[in-house]
Amino acid sequence: MDNIKDDMDNHITYVWSIFYDQKDYDNHIDAVLFKELSNNQITISSELDLKKNPLNFIFYDEDNQSYASLSKYYEPKNLYYTIVRNISHEKELISNIYNIMFGLIIIGILVIIGYSNYLSKKLMSPLEILTKKFSTMHQNLLHKIKTAELPTEFISLAESINLLITKVSTSINYRQELYIGTAHELKTPLAVMRLKNQITLMKYKKHDIIKETLDQNIESIDTLNAMIHNLLEYGRAEGAQFEQPKRINLIKLMITKCEEYELLAHSQDRNFIYHFDIPHFRINVQPLLFMQIFQNFIQNALKFTPKDGLVSLSTRMDLNNFIIEIKDEGEGIDESKDLFAPFQRSLESTGAGLGLFLAQNAAESMGVHIALKNRQDESGAIASIAFPLNRFLLKD
Repeated sequence: MDNIKDDMDNHITYVWSIFYDQKDYDNHIDAVLFKELSNNQITISSELDLKKNPLNFIFYDEDNQSYASLSKYYEPKNLYYTIVRNISHEKELISNIYNIMFGLIIIGILVIIGYSNYLSKKLMSPLEILTKKFSTMHQNLLHKIKTAELPTEFISLAESINLLITKVSTSINYRQELYIGTAHELKTPLAVMRLKNQITLMKYKKHDIIKETLDQNIESIDTLNAMIHNLLEYGRAEGAQFEQPKRINLIKLMITKCEEYELLAHSQDRNFIYHFDIPHFRINVQPLLFMQIFQNFIQNALKFTPKDGLVSLSTRMDLNNFIIEIKDEGEGIDESKDLFAPFQRSLESTGAGLGLFLAQNAAESMGVHIALKNRQDESGAIASIAFPLNRFLLKD
């Protein structure tokens, strides 16, 4: 618009320096050329309505057209010079330019956002791969990272992580072999010792002192055998941590096992009932690790429940967890003790005190939460296994 104003101002200055009235201007050849070339209309008069045409630039619309007007007073000639120009074309051109520029800016912004998103995804992709790998990496999932999936910049990091995974996996394998090998080596001489004590006991049944000593030896050997059995179980648990998760219906698996425990309970003069609120709970889980926890809780409940007592199993779900609860009618537990610590056991227990410790290790490997507490309604304890829904259900 500034160029149009300058052009109109120069034009009106030229006109008042040459022409003395409207007639003189209209008959001059320059006026015809100006009209054709610039679309400027010149009016020369001795009077002017200053309210309608102030001595300045004004812009107005008329008959769907846009106009610019400039009026000036030339004192030596005592005349008013008014120039009017149709600026519809220029205004439309400027509007189109603005629209094009606005469109280009929007397109540019979208291109920048799209390219930024592409770059961020490209940069975040290897980090997401590493994050996902670490979020699911327990002792049971020690798989190496596939470097072919990563950009060149991340290959060195992935190789370092793979080297660490190899060392951890090797350490766990050696530890597992050590436990199992040691337990097997101990079981053989203990079995021989027990057999010899039993044979000697049969020979000296009438000798009370010898019989008492042999009974104590056999009892000690049985205790050692129980501890070795738990060491074997620990070694097997180490191996079970490498088991790949399987998608199973946990309710169906528990029903199958509960039928077996019902027979076991009846053989021990105890009652066992189970009830499931939902028919299906399908998740990715490691069956061996789950059964290690499940069997330990059921067997403990049957062991500590008196004859003709009741062991019950039920399931429920809250906002955050799917929960399995096993209730017994035993003496309860000492809640001041950490029963999940190794070799920790109650006074009534005849085991080595590793069962709950192994169950806790299995729970940590699976990502479930286990707990033991006393019942509030009557004598006995409640063992619970909680599956966080955000891990086992929402991510499947």
